Amino acid sequence: MQIQPYYNFKKTMSLPLSEKEFFLELFRGKTLCLSLISYEGAEAIAAFEMSLKELVAADIRLVLLIRENGPKGCHREFSFLTDHDYCWHSSQSQTPPSLPADLWKQKSGIFPILIEAVDTATFLERIVTLSVSWRISRMIFIEERGGITDERGNLANFINFKRLSELNHSLELADQYFYKILLKSIHTLLSHGVGAVGLCRMIDFQRELFTYEGCGTFFSCKHYCEVRGLVWDDFPKVAALIHQGVKENYLLPRSEERISKILLNGFGAFIAIHHLAGICGLFTEGYERENAGEVVALYALTRFQGEGIGVRLVQRLKEEGQEKGLAYLFACTHQSKVMDFFQRQGFIAAESSQIPQAKWDGYDPARKDSVRCFVFNLKEQ
Repeated sequence: MQIQPYYNFKKTMSLPLSEKEFFLELFRGKTLCLSLISYEGAEAIAAFEMSLKELVAADIRLVLLIRENGPKGCHREFSFLTDHDYCWHSSQSQTPPSLPADLWKQKSGIFPILIEAVDTATFLERIVTLSVSWRISRMIFIEERGGITDERGNLANFINFKRLSELNHSLELADQYFYKILLKSIHTLLSHGVGAVGLCRMIDFQRELFTYEGCGTFFSCKHYCEVRGLVWDDFPKVAALIHQGVKENYLLPRSEERISKILLNGFGAFIAIHHLAGICGLFTEGYERENAGEVVALYALTRFQGEGIGVRLVQRLKEEGQEKGLAYLFACTHQSKVMDFFQRQGFIAAESSQIPQAKWDGYDPARKDSVRCFVFNLKEQ
């Protein structure tokens, strides 16, 4: 059996990178597995198909796991799928041994797999078996109820492995049985090497995949966060993250030269290996006389706030400062939330006169009056 993709669109990229283009570039050359549990209707399908075309145009392989006798006939609702278009049908005795390799050899395309299942539980069970045996790295569940919400209806944007096992106790779930089998499936996937799992409505698929805020729930493995020094190849991710921080009024606009300086003196918090969730930099140039270091560009994506990203980054800067033999770190901000954060990390409020004068050379006087300064003494640690 020879497998051919259904779409072959030429990729189009423009600079500077938009959020969508950034994420398309992030997934380029990779495989996304999409499991269609249920969906909302014609409008959702149209938006979903458009997103699939954009992914394929960016050289991304899409494996669609579809329940044959699911709600509304499911697979018959999609204009790009016909009875003979399937890579494999689960009614066959076994998966063709060459199928994973055949899929992998394709640069991009949509590869639907039709799965027979009498109910959702059976469908999820077969999805897990197939995904684990094929060592899928990224799975997204499409479900009409969308991501996980708490008792107040607030969306849980991000759930790590530890919190996943406690969900039934910490969240009020309207459909306990459905979520029990779904969360069990997600837990099994993460336990067997799947790096990340998403859950969203079909109508929200584009926002979940192509925006920083997301519009569903993102699940990741146990060791979900790694803080490491930024490297040259991280530049596009760092630039995109800073742009988002500027848009949310957490960071000041920065030139490419300034971003390069942050890159060469900064650290990133990475979720599930490749998702850059937060950044910060440590500047010492110009502060040699005071033997000080400035905390700059500290920012974490909104959907990962509350996960300790900022704490991990600042802790790494403290360690870096001690390794460099610095006397103290300082930070300046006009955001009240950031002020509270620094104080929780042991920083003490300081006057602008206590900050190295080099910080204020060429600084906007009006902005200087509005910022608050904080100092962390490394010698007392």
